[in-house]
Parts: sequence; C-alpha cells; structure tokens
Amino acid sequence: MTVSDAGVADATAHAPIEGALVGFGGVAEHGHVPGFRRHRGFVIRSVAEPDAARRDRAREVLGPEVRVYPSLDALLRSESPHFVDVAAPPCTHAEAVASAIVARNHVLVEKPLATNLADAERLLAAAQRAGVALVTAHNWHYAPAFRAARRAVASGPIGTPRRIEFVTERHEPAGGPGSWRLDAAVAGGGILVDHGWHQLYLAFSLLGAGPPRSVRARIAKRRFRNASAEDTAEALVHFGNGAEARLRLTWAAEERRTSLRLEGESGSLRVDGGRVLVRVGSGAESDWPVDPDEKDDSWHAAWFPPLLDLFAAAIAAPSTAAPNRQEARACQSVIDAAYRSAARGGEPVVIGG
Repeated sequence: MTVSDAGVADATAHAPIEGALVGFGGVAEHGHVPGFRRHRGFVIRSVAEPDAARRDRAREVLGPEVRVYPSLDALLRSESPHFVDVAAPPCTHAEAVASAIVARNHVLVEKPLATNLADAERLLAAAQRAGVALVTAHNWHYAPAFRAARRAVASGPIGTPRRIEFVTERHEPAGGPGSWRLDAAVAGGGILVDHGWHQLYLAFSLLGAGPPRSVRARIAKRRFRNASAEDTAEALVHFGNGAEARLRLTWAAEERRTSLRLEGESGSLRVDGGRVLVRVGSGAESDWPVDPDEKDDSWHAAWFPPLLDLFAAAIAAPSTAAPNRQEARACQSVIDAAYRSAARGGEPVVIGG
C-alpha cells in the first residue's frame, strides 16, 4: 500500500470535471473548496446540504450560480454530476457514497470511508462492479514532511522498517468542544477514528509491512468527560512480518503536536512537526530535505490538489485507486478491531476476526 509523490494526472489540460459537493461544513469550506480552486481540473457546480444557513454560506463562497439542494437525493433527481465529493459527517458516508455509485458517479469521500467494515466492504465492492472511481481522502500522504519521510525510507539509509510510533496531540477536536467529532453516533467513534485513520494509512505506507494482523487498544475520556466519544486512545498494531505500529492520540493535550519515530534495521527516522531527521547506525541525526509547507491547521487545503491528481487518474482508470482502496479497507479493519479490543480491556484482537 503505497502512494506516489508524483502527480498522476494532468486534469488541468482539459475542461474541468464538473461535480457536486455533499456537505458544506468547515472541512468543505476551508479544505475541499480551496483545494479544488488550486487544482483547477475540477469545478463544483452543485451542493447538497441539509442546513439552510450552510446552504446560504455555500452560495456566498461558491457564487450565486451554484445550485444548492437540501439532500443528495434531491440533487441526483435534478442533475447528473460527473463526480460527487462527500464531505459530510461520517454517519452519512455509507448512504451518500452508495447513492452516488448507484447513479454512476465517481466518488471522493472524506475519511473514514464508512463507520464499520461491513459498510466499507459493501461500498468498495459496489464501486468496482459499477466501474466508477472511489477514493478516500488520505490527504496526509501529501504533507511535505511525510512525503519527505517516504523518500528517506525508499532511499534506504535506515534499512527495512520494523517499528513505528506515531503521536498526535491536540487540545480539542477540530470545531472545538461542541464539535460533532465528540458525538460517537455522528462521528463513528472519537479520536481513534478522526486522527487514528490518518496515522494508520501513513504507518502502512512507511512500514510497507503488508496486512495488519492484530491490535491491542485502550480508549479514555480525559478532558471531554461528558462526550459520547473518546478523546484519548492508544493502540498497538502487529503485522505478519513482525513489524509493529504504536499509535498515541489525544484531544486533551496542552499544545498541538504531531510526531513520528520509525526504526529500521540499520537506522531510524523521526518526524517532528515539519522536520524529518534521519539517523544511520549510531551516528548523529541529520535533516532530510523537506519542501516548504503552509500553516499547520485542521484543513490542510494545500495538501488537497495532489489528492485530486489521484482522483483524476482514478476517474480515467478506476484501477489506479487500488492502493487507496486497500488502505481504506485496512484502516477500517484495524479501527473496528481496536474498538473491540478496548471494550475487552485492551485484549489482543485478530484484525478481521
């Protein structure tokens, strides 16, 4: 499960691909829409959004010519977009993606693909039968630091990766204390879904260890005790070749921090914020070149255009998105098993079992 750093399609050489946006919350307004504008190979012609105030906001941001509807069903009864971008909360993903596939639309969907493995597998199978592209928005692959980390691993100085530890610390979820991300029924879980999904597909890419085999996990409510979803989680994922990934996540930290340590057979690699540091053997750490990045916020609009390159390639040839589909299925498998493990006090759970 790997992701190329190179652009894989030149959609800007042709007329923009016209599509619809499902959901017009913060992710759509501050992440997806600016990303579409930067890429210019796609254009949003219509929006489905149940909240009237957010429909008004869509008109303000996208212009009075955008067509807005109270639901995706209403939108699909009136028009036939070439693609649908699902940026609504996770509890809506399975239904929205399924409806788009039935209408033979290509689909880009925010993570998680679904809120359980059964729904995720059903959607992946349906897209394959329909011959349409289905791409989950794994945008952190395109963060400059993680692109640099993949290049460092591929160049070989640390040898075969064996162990990764990933830490994500925030003082609250995106959207603040009132965010739907703290509502398990809407979000499909807590921080393990919201940030753990990112950690997992990055770990798969950097370890290159094949399918995950088992997981042990614990979850807790440290700051948002009245929420239905956890704000803190830890998980240890084992792979068939002996590699392992340790995930640590919290919305109860005092500062914003993202870090990663990857240990290989002959060295190590560390990502700390925007820096990538490589150590060979017992030598000193040295900086690996990293492209400049924009501000570290919750929207990451600058990481969206490379994802749209992948989506454009998948529209032209849906098989191009096979690695993305494999990652999405693996993420959902691990998260489902991790919640089962947490419910059993951290017992090991076989993934997919």
